[in-house]
Amino acid sequence: MPVTIRIEGPEYYIYTLRSWLKEVEDFIKEMTCIDELNVIELVGDQVRIYVDSKLVFEGLPDAEWALAEILIHELKSMGYECESE
Repeated sequence: MPVTIRIEGPEYYIYTLRSWLKEVEDFIKEMTCIDELNVIELVGDQVRIYVDSKLVFEGLPDAEWALAEILIHELKSMGYECESE
């Protein structure tokens, strides 16, 4: 089941977040056993990050590792977690 990540903000911040997502996407998928991440970009005044329709962060995370940490934490709390073998 694909998960939708929506990023909102000024164009420069969207570009930054999209670049960071590309860098950490495989790690996020590995940590949560998600097959597909769909990314939606919306230009706006404030930086906001949503998982599906839930707001999970406002502002720009410190770096790509912080973005990954935010998304992995939220996805796991939503039940996207690898089953133990």
